[in-house]
Amino acid sequence: METVLPPHQLEFFLKRLLNYILKAHISYDKAFRTIIHKYSFPRWALRIFYKVGYYTINYYYSLRWLSAKNGYGTKPAGIINYFSKIGFSIRRARSLIKDEVKQLSRTKRISLLHSYPEFLVKDLLNHMSEKELDKMLKNLNVRKRWLRINTLKISYEDAYKCLDETGIIYQKKDFPKYMVYVEHPKWDPIGHNKCVKNGFIIPQDLASAYVVEALELEEDKYFLDACSAPGLKYSLAFMLTNNKLYGFAIDLSSKRISIEQTLLKRLGVDSIRTILINADSRNIKLSRVFDYALVDAPCSGLGAVYSDPAVKLNTNRRSKLEQYHKKQYRILKNILRYARRVVYATCSIHPLEGEKVIERIVNEGLAETVKINLPGLSTAYKGFNISNSTYRVLPHTMNSQGFYIAVLESKVAGK
Repeated sequence: METVLPPHQLEFFLKRLLNYILKAHISYDKAFRTIIHKYSFPRWALRIFYKVGYYTINYYYSLRWLSAKNGYGTKPAGIINYFSKIGFSIRRARSLIKDEVKQLSRTKRISLLHSYPEFLVKDLLNHMSEKELDKMLKNLNVRKRWLRINTLKISYEDAYKCLDETGIIYQKKDFPKYMVYVEHPKWDPIGHNKCVKNGFIIPQDLASAYVVEALELEEDKYFLDACSAPGLKYSLAFMLTNNKLYGFAIDLSSKRISIEQTLLKRLGVDSIRTILINADSRNIKLSRVFDYALVDAPCSGLGAVYSDPAVKLNTNRRSKLEQYHKKQYRILKNILRYARRVVYATCSIHPLEGEKVIERIVNEGLAETVKINLPGLSTAYKGFNISNSTYRVLPHTMNSQGFYIAVLESKVAGK
């Protein structure tokens, strides 16, 4: 994309943004807020800064390769100097990459075309065709926005009216009916929109909604959310049962639990029917067996690239995924002791955080998979014993984030 900002000002911003993300391993939005608060930039330029910064981080691996090839090196300063030379144009950078990578290996070519860590591309090619992988990574790079209508506080008719009045252009969804796809605005902050402030409308991805739909909840049952904060899926569970659940929400962070408590109140979740617990789900001991449990486990976020492109930089080695795998396995293994039906989900496109966790659980006799039927849902990656009985929300077929979903019947609940 092209800008009319003074090049030196943009260079200054991008160098600090890139350096900060690489050193601190934080999200794009957090890094952006930190940098603009630390330095004096004109307010009129912030929207441009945000978009150029977003594309810089999203195409970091592509820019780094071009920078090195053209003699600018691989350090952040050199990368941004090279980017400045081509006019801060991602369109031009992508065009150059297409011309340059034709003779490279398949893995390297896909990695550079879509700017993903090479190890990730190599691993995914073991489970899907080059054509499908190309579509998935390309779609994940495209900015999107989904919203959920909160029927605990507003009717569909009034929700559509509120969206219309505030200038949001959207498409309705057949399933789930409460989800809408935003055509405009996709970049502007939406938290101050009156529909969102009042809790009528909630920013939430379609794939996230599918995770809760997979639970197939019934009213007046006991529900455990093992990694609950900030509470979007937990609040949706209450919405789908008309506030008629008995819910226990667990999270390791006391700060996030406090934020969740505030959010649930704003969204109209019945506080009498919910208990929030600050604890570690890897080793928590509970006094009852729940009808349902959700393990939306901590993960790399590699399925949420369009929401946070910094996840590409923060997960540049397989070893990071192996650490997540161990944590995910421990949480799920413990929660299976306390719930009959468990949905395990991660916002990741790598099998270490999905298929390999569940195959391990099933092979150890802790649970068995349950087949479900939701519109548009795809079966899991090929090559696993549980490939045909667990699922993926694929970005290029659902135009959403990428999620892994497994529905399990516990064999050890109450033991």
